[in-house]
Amino acid sequence: MRVLVADDDEGVLMALELLLQRERIGCARALSPAEVVEKLAGSNAGASAEPFDVVLLDLNYERDTTSGHEGLSLLSRLRKQYPDVPVVVMTGWASIEGAVEAMRRGAVDYVPKPWDNRRLVELLRGLGAGPPAAALLGAAAGLSAAMQAVHATIEQVAFSDVPVLITGEHGSGKELIARAVHDQSGRSGKFVALNAGALAEGTFESELFGHVRGAYTDAKGAREGAFARAEGGTLFLDEVANMPQSQQAKLLRVLQERQYQPLGASAARASTARVVSATNADIEGLARAGQFRPDLLYRLNTIRLHVPPLRERLSELPGLVQIFVEREVTRYGLPMPRIAQGVLRALEAHGWPGNVRELEHVIQRAVLLSARAAELTPAHLDLDGRGSSFGAATAPVIAAAMAPPLEVLPPVVDTSAPAALGPPRTVRDAEKAAILQALERYPEDRRAAAESLGLSRSAFYRRLSQHGIRPQK
Repeated sequence: MRVLVADDDEGVLMALELLLQRERIGCARALSPAEVVEKLAGSNAGASAEPFDVVLLDLNYERDTTSGHEGLSLLSRLRKQYPDVPVVVMTGWASIEGAVEAMRRGAVDYVPKPWDNRRLVELLRGLGAGPPAAALLGAAAGLSAAMQAVHATIEQVAFSDVPVLITGEHGSGKELIARAVHDQSGRSGKFVALNAGALAEGTFESELFGHVRGAYTDAKGAREGAFARAEGGTLFLDEVANMPQSQQAKLLRVLQERQYQPLGASAARASTARVVSATNADIEGLARAGQFRPDLLYRLNTIRLHVPPLRERLSELPGLVQIFVEREVTRYGLPMPRIAQGVLRALEAHGWPGNVRELEHVIQRAVLLSARAAELTPAHLDLDGRGSSFGAATAPVIAAAMAPPLEVLPPVVDTSAPAALGPPRTVRDAEKAAILQALERYPEDRRAAAESLGLSRSAFYRRLSQHGIRPQK
């Protein structure tokens, strides 16, 4: 996916670029409303321009103002011109009135500064994940009888709020099916995915139900759980058969009572999230052996969808390969390669123990290895494992193909020392650069510098101390 990040603060842009690059999310920047419009127009000008999946939009562009008027006007314009591109607004003036007005004008969500990295990445991935799921399911639906049956069942039950249990081997596309259920449900909330089988006993309730400030020793702030984040949407619980029985009982209570209680909270909250779960295990066998609660299985198993392995769906290979190739060349800005004769035969002959996920990785590697060629050949698939570790001969090609174009930024001068800082290499470097630029922008007003970063004065001074910055008097 690709995100257009718009903010007039270079430090904020650098921090977001580092975060998104680390998460393998494509990123382009814009410093003004005019540049936002220009880049969106360019991305929609033709097939050669890579489109944006999400716009992350700051609301303040005029110096010494927190009204958000310019950003809100731009938001209204974007919703009219590009109704299919979701817009997330972001600003340091975190007020209820601002959030309400932004949502009224068509924003899909609202992120205050300073943002939570994990929540922001999860939000962006969720917004960018819908079309690929629909596209993949569509490619499968008309080709494989087994997947046609899955598709027909989804169409029949997606509108309801009953739990769905998805079974199938590792990598067969269970999360893809879960996303398709959500996409076709018409639910207004988000799709939130969680590996339920990997949650430690001590963090299970906090991850699912959240906690209030002071709920336990290290709970320095309140936190929303997965059920709250999926309110009005879909909560996907993967590897549900691996949950310990103590955790199974807590999940069963939520499904039965349709409410949950955050740790430390005095009252329960209603649960409006639809639960879709998945497993690759023989969950009925585990229930018979006393390792999985039968009553929880009954609750989860209202609708059962079984995803067959890829080796039983080989007729879908051409459509899946086309989708994966198009996605990778779009992600890295590469030319579309011609698929050579013999590629499909080689793919059909493979056993696919890793199913669709393995196919995805094979195609990703093949696209990168063929980045400087006009043709993707069976040799690029590397299905026999030779060179799967990416030897010295292929590493430079892959590095060149994967490296996103980086804009070289002017160095930021520390206000307390003559040494200059180069382009930031870590999130900590980016935070320091943002603080220094705020000090340069407001050299006589510490409060304004703090507010421009979305920080209180005390939090701002703590960060000055952490980074060893001594502002000039």
